[in-house]
Amino acid sequence: MKVQEGLPRIPGYEPGMPAHRMDDVTWMDELELMWGRKWGAQSGIGVLKTIIVHRPGEEGRLKEVESDPNFWEKFGGKVPTSLERAQKEHDELVAAFRSEGVEVIHANFPPTVKGIYASGIASLTAMQAMIIKGGAIIGRMAIASKRGLERLWMEKLLEIGCPILYTVHGNGIHEIHANHAFLDPKHVIQATSVRTNMEGTRQIEPILRQAGVEEIHIARLPGYLYTMERTIAANAYHLCNVLSMVDERLALCSPGSLDYDTIAYLRSKKIQLIEAPDEETLTMACCVVPTRPGVVIMAAGNPVTTARLKAKGVRVVEVDMTQTAHIAGSAGPMCHTGPLIREEGPYLED
Repeated sequence: MKVQEGLPRIPGYEPGMPAHRMDDVTWMDELELMWGRKWGAQSGIGVLKTIIVHRPGEEGRLKEVESDPNFWEKFGGKVPTSLERAQKEHDELVAAFRSEGVEVIHANFPPTVKGIYASGIASLTAMQAMIIKGGAIIGRMAIASKRGLERLWMEKLLEIGCPILYTVHGNGIHEIHANHAFLDPKHVIQATSVRTNMEGTRQIEPILRQAGVEEIHIARLPGYLYTMERTIAANAYHLCNVLSMVDERLALCSPGSLDYDTIAYLRSKKIQLIEAPDEETLTMACCVVPTRPGVVIMAAGNPVTTARLKAKGVRVVEVDMTQTAHIAGSAGPMCHTGPLIREEGPYLED
């Protein structure tokens, strides 16, 4: 395309005028033109349009398990993970999203990338970014086995055309995909835990503000110490394990895993809370993915939580995740899903 033919497509271009600085044209005005799509998932329950996933591969065959048959028991798990079963469960999860009309993009990572070895089925499946209006904020991993995955996901997002707005760096630590929850596009909870420090949350605050976030609440999660035994405190290393919006002014939570100030904050926003029992918190009952207000994809095998959701009018799409969600320290549907595009809203003030 000739320059003369392409210029009229540029927002703010004035034919016949000399080149000028287009201060009134925002990043969002030209996002789709320059980057191909209106990237943004700045909502917890807005209609989900597009996600990115990675099917577990050979990186899921833990070297530790090969040499120590009691590996999972040390971390509160039940049985060594079957990669083949995990792959089958992943395929069923993808099918569930597609049945809800969600576009699925596959990351297709190789088992090792630039010397990075990702130990564990959840390591590569969890996106290491928060997608806000206009692009991605890349986090910085806390634990040794996941260090370096930030670069892998950054390269993949750029490959599919999603711009990178910021990268947590310096002493900042923020496993950002799993340690935030949008109540609506203007209100977000960030969590500090064994996987995120205050410096990490501080760094991204101005980026969130520029994207239209008006309130940022910091949840302070408990966590494990020397072992990852099966307790709801140890399971609270990520916010998505213990809190998820499921409908307008309705959230699913594990109250024993949250600080009371966060519960009080949710109530101050007139958000009703559905409580997941402790035993189902450990099998990722709270780690759901809403596909639209009042519809969630959830790990099967959590009957009490499922019944409580249905009693509030929430439609639950259950997926068998025995190998991935029912092993302590593993991952539920949100951990396996990277939302890339969601519709905005609904808003708390609506």
